[in-house]
Amino acid sequence: MTKSAQIVFYILLAGIIGNILFLFMSQINMKGEYTESTVGGWYYTLAFVSNVLLSMVSVYSFVMYRHKFPWIVTACYLALLLLIFIASFNDLGMFSKQPSLFYCPKGIGTWINFGLLYFMAEEAYRVKLFRIFKIVCYAVVIFNFGAIALLGTISNRTDAENAIRDTTCYLIWVYPFFFFDETDKTTITKAFKYTMIIFVAFFAFAIASRSYLLIVIIYFLIKLKRDLKEGKNTILIVAMSGIMLLVGYYFTANIHSFNNIKGLLNIFSGRMDDDSRSSQLREFLDQYNYDKLFSGVGPSGTWHWSVYTKGGYEWLDNQFILATWWFGIITCLIYIAFLGYPIIRKNPNNDVTMTNAKIVIFFWILACAGFAIYVTFSTKLFYYFITFLIGYATLNVKEKTFLKVSMT
Repeated sequence: MTKSAQIVFYILLAGIIGNILFLFMSQINMKGEYTESTVGGWYYTLAFVSNVLLSMVSVYSFVMYRHKFPWIVTACYLALLLLIFIASFNDLGMFSKQPSLFYCPKGIGTWINFGLLYFMAEEAYRVKLFRIFKIVCYAVVIFNFGAIALLGTISNRTDAENAIRDTTCYLIWVYPFFFFDETDKTTITKAFKYTMIIFVAFFAFAIASRSYLLIVIIYFLIKLKRDLKEGKNTILIVAMSGIMLLVGYYFTANIHSFNNIKGLLNIFSGRMDDDSRSSQLREFLDQYNYDKLFSGVGPSGTWHWSVYTKGGYEWLDNQFILATWWFGIITCLIYIAFLGYPIIRKNPNNDVTMTNAKIVIFFWILACAGFAIYVTFSTKLFYYFITFLIGYATLNVKEKTFLKVSMT
């Protein structure tokens, strides 16, 4: 542990804490940001400063630790930065006029911060860093329940999203990594983990996200399969299943007494046959200029979506096609390789933590391909966490000590 590494860790910590505050403050004020003509506040300035700090850490980590990672990771990282800079060259003026765009999904600062993955080579601080993300999961659960309770009767999906959308996305992409770890050696800790994942499933249900609910159910089944291999867990799991069935029956039989749950159930059931993504994609492809397949249209590109009545639309619920549209198909293919390499990489020591990281990254790839919403390359807290997972999963084996995260 060097003095410089310690200083860099504190800079990283300051950047992460700033983004934690932004997560909660932006969620609290989400409704106002959608209804008011201007968006901003002190926490936006804080987020920008925090991301600048993380860019400093990203560059430092790349310079100091890149030799501890396979060459393909560094090749993808540098190629992404070069291609995005070239595709954005004609639009650099928009970033100078509005610096905050530097850290939006199409801003090059967002892609520079992928370099945070290299900090995973600093083993002295890995556990501390992951422990912070784990603690935030517990804080988010408390926040979400409080936000739902304050809503009273929920009449539409927007109410739930304004209350817990971004915090729920954080849980879905962060908590499963800790749900899968092997720190639950006692009956109490194991029961606590299953309770937490049920909470995550409930929040996915609350924002009426079918894909997220399905992902959480799959996570639950993966963990259940693992635990059932250990005979000592069978009685506990059977008992928990019985309790869950009884609780489920109680809520079902008394649904009329729980206005919040009844409202959420009506909203969720109303979306069962809703498919807005396919129609959106068809509209986009009808307008796509294939002459820009390799060069991309740049970050200022927009298209006309019939559902969006405020002018040109600049997003899409498929991040790979979006990256192709903005920066060209070569950039998209490199990004897919950047995400896919940790999945196909061998795990010679059967490192369970590496396996757990691969599982989360795999579902992130599916989400980027259009399986889930509210995901994109970004400077959001959960995306930084996925970046760290990529770093852990690609760190050279000889440089790695197994990661065990606990609250102690």
